[in-house]
Amino acid sequence: MSLFIYEGVTKSGEKVTGKFFGTYQELVKELKNEGILLTNIKEETKKQKKGKFTNDDFANTIEELDYLVSSGVQLDKAISIMIKNASKLSVAEFWESVLKKLKEGKTLSVSLKETGVEKEFKIPDFYINIISVGEEIGNLHSAFKDIISDLKFRENLKKEIKSATAYPIFLLAVSVLTVFFVSGFILPKFSEIFTEKELSKLPAISKMTLDFGKMVNQNIDLILIGMFMLITLIIYGFTSGYFVKNLSKFIYSIPLLKEIALKIELANIFGSLGTMIEGGVDISRALSLSSRIAGNKTLQNILKETVAEIKKGKRISNVWARYDLIPDNVISIVAVAEQSAKLGEVFKNLGKRYMDEFK
Repeated sequence: MSLFIYEGVTKSGEKVTGKFFGTYQELVKELKNEGILLTNIKEETKKQKKGKFTNDDFANTIEELDYLVSSGVQLDKAISIMIKNASKLSVAEFWESVLKKLKEGKTLSVSLKETGVEKEFKIPDFYINIISVGEEIGNLHSAFKDIISDLKFRENLKKEIKSATAYPIFLLAVSVLTVFFVSGFILPKFSEIFTEKELSKLPAISKMTLDFGKMVNQNIDLILIGMFMLITLIIYGFTSGYFVKNLSKFIYSIPLLKEIALKIELANIFGSLGTMIEGGVDISRALSLSSRIAGNKTLQNILKETVAEIKKGKRISNVWARYDLIPDNVISIVAVAEQSAKLGEVFKNLGKRYMDEFK
């Protein structure tokens, strides 16, 4: 992609100048369609930022695509405009791949799914389903709107989690560093003040404290290596998924942490269910997709069983009433929503409510 500054002449002999971002072939075609004869051209290469295609990039481009499509721009033309305006190389490459698949005759939902796999960018299945439904009913604007709403919901949820955990983590880190510093550098100085006779007269707790300080001071290299190995192990555990899986079990075994974790899980699940149902996704399909994003194994099983029971003609509220993990007030609200056929709206409100409770 390049920026072209061109000069030309119209059929009436009028001189025109302008700028065009794209390829040379696209510029020539554009001017030909407008009846302009190209007389002079200068190319200026537009520098694009490097980096991987991120969730923020996806959210921003979906919002931009929604704006263009809802303004009456054809889908392929809208994507072409986004590619031309992309300030990041990975964004341009992602949507170029989508556009190529669209021109091959594939739908937008299929094109996005295949491109996500090729570019190693995970697009949630329920987003693909919402777009697929939007294509079927001819209302992509509604599909994009639901996805944007869910993306904003998830972003706000992440911010609340970070905000709630940042201060305790900071206090824990400061406490560990303080203990390490005092034990390794301050306490050994105190022990030098006392003679052997005086040390023998100190209370047992004081002796233990001074001995601990000596131990830290004498083995500081080994302690630093151990801390480095521990941090490396934690990072590996998070990236491999093993640590996260077992951490979930640990959290749900502690009442206070369980309550907080459950609110986060329910906010996530209810928000997703609301987005999918309002986006036209079948309830059983929405529950099945939501079970994949649940971090807690019990919640996953509840959602999977709900799908099976719904197919037998049971109500969601009746199935959830069997489980203590689902709050009673949620079951009551869902029961009313099932009768009023406003499940999508109710689930969205429940998601927002649990996120607000977490704040």
